[in-house]
Amino acid sequence: MASIERRGKNSFRLLVELGYDGNGRRIRKKRTIKVEDESLLKKKKKLNDFLQGELYKFKAEVEAGEYISPEKMYFADFIEEWKEKKGKKKLGIKTLTERLNLLKNHIIPYFQDKKIDQINPMQIVTFYDDLSREGARKDGKPGGLSPNTIYEIDKTLRNVFSTAKEWRVIKDNPMKEIERPPIQKKEMSFLDQDQASQLIIWLYENLSPTWRMIFLTALIGGLRRGEVVPLELTDIIWERNALSINKSVISVNGKATLKETKTGRSDELTMPQWYMDELREYVDNWEKERELIDDQWKGGNNQYLFHNGVGERFHPQSITQKWWKIRKEHGFNIRLHDLRHTMVTLLIEEGVNMRIIQERARHSSSRVTNDIYGHVSQKAAQSAAEKFDRFSPDNLSISANGPQLVPNSQK
Repeated sequence: MASIERRGKNSFRLLVELGYDGNGRRIRKKRTIKVEDESLLKKKKKLNDFLQGELYKFKAEVEAGEYISPEKMYFADFIEEWKEKKGKKKLGIKTLTERLNLLKNHIIPYFQDKKIDQINPMQIVTFYDDLSREGARKDGKPGGLSPNTIYEIDKTLRNVFSTAKEWRVIKDNPMKEIERPPIQKKEMSFLDQDQASQLIIWLYENLSPTWRMIFLTALIGGLRRGEVVPLELTDIIWERNALSINKSVISVNGKATLKETKTGRSDELTMPQWYMDELREYVDNWEKERELIDDQWKGGNNQYLFHNGVGERFHPQSITQKWWKIRKEHGFNIRLHDLRHTMVTLLIEEGVNMRIIQERARHSSSRVTNDIYGHVSQKAAQSAAEKFDRFSPDNLSISANGPQLVPNSQK
């Protein structure tokens, strides 16, 4: 049996009865909803249709065992619901793993004994303050958590509480009243044109074809390390001088996992002709070596462009470790990911349209590109403005006796 009770001007209680328990008491599930639309409240039939629809959905939740009773829900219990019904379905495996670690190590120990609908903004602000104090770290190192870790904890809590509000487990989201903690942006490094040229020369003179092509692909294509390692021969689009970027490998707790790209789509990345010529020669040798390996091949049906010699793709961390070794021995003072920053920065400084750069970098929007590289854009804009320095009167031979501008009214 299901019914609707009016509780106030715009408040209604949905009631679903499920029979009796072992002690003869009625089993009832309740949910209160508020109708904020004034026009809906004035139209009896439409209001009734709306309420009946809400009652139907509520009844279906209860009968399917998906209804969460707010008055009995402790924070730690809600996290289990959130993990199964939201986290695993909406978050990527790496993001989910990181957030579950933050929940396990910091958030749940603090809030586990509190009912989720009783957690307020002041408690959360106090929690953030405690995180920055001595002893908050779980690795035994001195000091509190870094601003960036606290920022990630804040993101996790915002997801959790917005979900609780969406599921009507709480009436108000306490995170709405809390200012986001500051984040320390990592200083971005990149190579200028001369440095990039020197790096490419060094790659040709010192590395094997496989490692040379790996780092050329990261630099010229701006690929993330996880996008380089799963590339296969079938991802090469010879007729359009392009690579298809359609998957990525991420490292989760040290284990390499294949997933969709960060944007969740397949992108076509156009490459320069000289790179494609190099790639053609590399693939020709790849195919010859594949025939020689024969029974020792461990790649199965996969044809990874860059592999360990017997067909198995590289672990992303292997690429990073190789680059760190190069850095240490030869003084290229940038991280592997900075090769990607270099690609974007060089294009910005060349005046390439930001929309084109966004597509090449495979950012979800041009806003993301601007947020990351805005300072480079400003530098490029200033450089463009300085092109007009040549027209400064100080740089021109102007006669002191030259004609003067006279307003039209005085002519």
